Amino acid sequence: MKNKNEAKTKIYVVCTRFFQIFIVLCLVGGFADITIPIIEYSMSAIEKKVSETQRPSVVEPGSVNDIVEEWPALSVSRMPGIEGALKEYHSAKINISADGMRSNGPLPRQDVKSTVLLLGSSPAWGYRIADHQTLSAHLERNLINTRVENYAGLAQNLRGNILRWYSLSQNEKKPDLVIISGASTDIGLNCSAFYNIQNSRNNNHDSKNLYYNLYRKFWKGDIENHEDFICDSELNQNLAVQQSILAVKNAVSFARQQGIPFYLVYLPTPYDGYDPKDPIMDIRNIHSHLSTKQHVFKLYHEILKEMEVPELIDLSQFLPADGTYFLDKGSHLSENGNKLIAAKISDRIRQDFPSIFD
Repeated sequence: MKNKNEAKTKIYVVCTRFFQIFIVLCLVGGFADITIPIIEYSMSAIEKKVSETQRPSVVEPGSVNDIVEEWPALSVSRMPGIEGALKEYHSAKINISADGMRSNGPLPRQDVKSTVLLLGSSPAWGYRIADHQTLSAHLERNLINTRVENYAGLAQNLRGNILRWYSLSQNEKKPDLVIISGASTDIGLNCSAFYNIQNSRNNNHDSKNLYYNLYRKFWKGDIENHEDFICDSELNQNLAVQQSILAVKNAVSFARQQGIPFYLVYLPTPYDGYDPKDPIMDIRNIHSHLSTKQHVFKLYHEILKEMEVPELIDLSQFLPADGTYFLDKGSHLSENGNKLIAAKISDRIRQDFPSIFD
């Protein structure tokens, strides 16, 4: 009888200890749930306050080729049909105006006679690089007496580009030329070949619960962050290509109706048939589904060429294979890549519109 009582007592003590530990964990977790958002909000507010008082230092254009490794959590505007339109933000390397236009650097052009509107996705916007390293910044330096307004967004497809153009036109913005640099965007987004920055950020921070995030980090690992490539069947490949071609047709039709000169630019991607051994393909994890991705891009590109769109600037094979111009598998370009592309586009602009941009 004594042994039974002792056994019951031990069980009771053990259960009590586990219950006490559980209560402590709940209290710690609850405290973390309260304090983590407060800390994050406070740090964000401090960072914004500091950035507002520190204007970017004057940097000689093209002299710095650093990558913005610690990318800030930029906020996007809620606009029907338009993904990735960014809200106002200011820091030493990234500056966005109240209406979502990215700066081209610390020295805004004063002698403006012509305006170019740049639309597109994150490669055109300048993900992972500073203001003065973007495509729009290099275009502005190449064109005389011209301001290039960068209203590209993150993971923004062609439909979003033309809707962005429409929304800006409602504010009486009448540019002399519009550059839609999204001819290579939809085919990548349709197959999830491009890394969706905003969705990834939301997936990684969808819960402030301390233990849930620890569980995801140490037990589940990166299972949820794998690349979701859906163009692994012939049917899906054809659907991706046809949707992308339809998006091009709609964009070109809308642009022609505006009565404003425009270009549709195919920015280069790592999936445009480059040899995997070329330095240009020196990208981490680029070989995942590479042959299939290149096949899908080839199918799309062949149909795009057959359409014979006179406003198309095809830069799919423009970058030389003697260096690395892509920062990642999302087709985000380095400053040197943007510099080469800007020179090519500027030559075409001066050729077609000498009276405006000379």
